[in-house]
Amino acid sequence: MGFLEKIYSKSPVPLQTMMLNAKAIELYVERYGKKFWDMAEQFEKNQWRSSGDLKEWQTDQLKRLIREAYNHVPFYHQIFKENRLTPDDIKSLDDISKIPVLTKDVIKQNYSKMISTKLPRWKLRHGHTSGTTGSPLDLVYDIETCVAHHAADWRQKNWAGLTYGTAFASIQGRVVVPVKQKKPPFWRKNHINNQLFLSSFHLTNENIPRYFDELKRNNIQFLEGYPSTVSILALWLNKNGMTFPLKAVLTSSETLFGSQREIIEKSFCCKIFDFYGMAERAVFASECEQHIGHHLNEDYGITEFLDDRNEPVDPGHLGHIVATSLYNQAMPLIRYKTNDSCSLKAIKCRCGRTFALMDDVATKNESIVSLPDGRLISPSVLTHPFKPMVNIIESQIIQDTIEELTVKIVKNERYSQEDERMLLAAFKQRLGEIRITIEYCEVIPRTKNGKFKWVVSSIAPQFNEKSLSIPKNIKDSL
Repeated sequence: MGFLEKIYSKSPVPLQTMMLNAKAIELYVERYGKKFWDMAEQFEKNQWRSSGDLKEWQTDQLKRLIREAYNHVPFYHQIFKENRLTPDDIKSLDDISKIPVLTKDVIKQNYSKMISTKLPRWKLRHGHTSGTTGSPLDLVYDIETCVAHHAADWRQKNWAGLTYGTAFASIQGRVVVPVKQKKPPFWRKNHINNQLFLSSFHLTNENIPRYFDELKRNNIQFLEGYPSTVSILALWLNKNGMTFPLKAVLTSSETLFGSQREIIEKSFCCKIFDFYGMAERAVFASECEQHIGHHLNEDYGITEFLDDRNEPVDPGHLGHIVATSLYNQAMPLIRYKTNDSCSLKAIKCRCGRTFALMDDVATKNESIVSLPDGRLISPSVLTHPFKPMVNIIESQIIQDTIEELTVKIVKNERYSQEDERMLLAAFKQRLGEIRITIEYCEVIPRTKNGKFKWVVSSIAPQFNEKSLSIPKNIKDSL
């Protein structure tokens, strides 16, 4: 936990709200304003371009990125030299196949060489990803990338009917409320974006009714969050014979399973608008009002679907998602091979948007972690302790009893006791007093297809009538 996080966690609620909104103002100045609205207007036009115009636009953006990478990123200058390429060899989108596929391991090995020498350090923004395997990766963005990401995100929200300035709620991985806090409020308000942050770490039978009270008090009609976290709220409603009508639910960061979609849409009396993105800011795919797939935001990045030999697969065939950001000049990711797989659809969407459609992303079926105090924790929430842990190669979380989690770790030679201390502190911050056992290993076993579940829990989430019953006076008030 950083210095400011420690101050935040120990501050009274009004001061926490002030600190949260001070940060929101800082981000608003950087990521919104004229640049954002200009790009949002451009993105609005892009989705209706003809296929030819869109490919021409993509090609121009790609050429710009390639030239910047060649001239100012040592790694790519070397790669082009080794493959006897120059930026002039990339004349069309098809020419991108001349550039080798980039893996996460290659990025880690060449991290400093992948950062542009052109941009001053004060213009760089840092991020992290843990991925679905808990293997963290440090990332660098320029400000234009941050603006582009928010423009794509708000276009998706607009498809769901949510316009900027309208009140909405988010229940994701942020620790907006200290885990040790036992009484409401389990939320904090971002007044700048009219956004209500809900804690993902206080979802107990006793607390959940208070969440719905607060949603009602704020007249929330839109809710975004991880599918497994939103489904906890939906299952609570369903088990108590209740609904909480919204205009739309937006989900991301996990595979949205059919059973989750069914219970969420039933309980909240609305459609889900799911989207797929990544911390690498290389691909963004969003669901429109037709709900027949995810539109690849082709003005955000170039997405390929490749087989194990890095050859393109036909529509309808599963392939590795290989993505190229069209914006990030600070740390260009060109033909970055993600840990996810998917297939391109052969059909066009009835909505009339030019963007291609892809199927649901075939990521791992993670497990919800159950805690002794009755809280249920989304697996995506558990990626957050790993994000700053650059000395962890891979990890896996296993729950065999309600009182304990085992965290398997494959570490590198730089891993230290301080890394372990930080990891345990981050888990404690989110989960409370549950026992965490660290188990170091050389390798984490895979299944026959070479994959593994990152979170494996043998404790079934308690959604029985007894655990989800509520007093009649509270039920009638919702």
